Amino acid sequence: MITLKNGKIEALVDPMGAELKSFKYEGKEYLWQADPAFWGRHSPQLFPVVGMSPEEGWEYKGKTVKMANHGFASRSLFTVAEEGDEFCTFRLSDSEETRSQYPFSFILDITFRLEESKLRVEYRVENPSEEELLFSVGAHPAFNCPLKEGLGFDDYHLEFSDRERISRRWKREFLTGETDVLLEDENRLDLNHGLFDKGPVILSGLKSDSITLKSDKGSEGVKMNFEGFPDFGIWQIAGKKAPYVCLEPWYGVDSTEGDSSDFSEKEGLLLIEGGETFSCAYSMELF
Repeated sequence: MITLKNGKIEALVDPMGAELKSFKYEGKEYLWQADPAFWGRHSPQLFPVVGMSPEEGWEYKGKTVKMANHGFASRSLFTVAEEGDEFCTFRLSDSEETRSQYPFSFILDITFRLEESKLRVEYRVENPSEEELLFSVGAHPAFNCPLKEGLGFDDYHLEFSDRERISRRWKREFLTGETDVLLEDENRLDLNHGLFDKGPVILSGLKSDSITLKSDKGSEGVKMNFEGFPDFGIWQIAGKKAPYVCLEPWYGVDSTEGDSSDFSEKEGLLLIEGGETFSCAYSMELF
């Protein structure tokens, strides 16, 4: 485990999956602590796909691309490439095991960096080969909700940085192609467990570049900044009335039922040529 801390916040990161395991502000835990009665993860990394593979996998230049949900990064051991008092970079690169699922060469660096009361998470994907590299990347952190003793899940809401006219995309195992209006020129989404009865809230094309988890009845909250990320997920496991909510910025999104089996046509994939790199970052600010 790697511990990062300054005078305000402390983060604990596991090289297995480069997964954030604890995130405290002035000694108070904000990150979901993986109670298996609800959901036994904290903050898995999504790479090199978002969502499930089709049962038979995708096809790519005569090879099969097939992985577990959200790819393999969350189940892979990263090396520590660089470390300081307030930052650490974890690295994962292709291997015989990854190439059996995903026939691409890659180097994935994930850097955790403390900035006052904020934790910045930086992704850098490098293509070390001469062939093109296709991938998605994203985050899946879960936060305690409620954050204050005596409050309930329904006492919280999400505040978007812009007023939004946007529909959620419905998902079973894959996206169904169906949508429903979620916000109609609004910047506030009130939370309730019923919001997730039919699966995650999946949003594409937000104008907002930040979303804040907060309550009118308490002062504690989390502000997530995700400028540039085209897709966003809001989730808790359905039917369990769980005391957490996931806020998930993505470059990429689940496939839709009936989509092509050609991996190069999967929605939301990024493409970089040989020798190129891609970088993005999001941050989580506690208060």
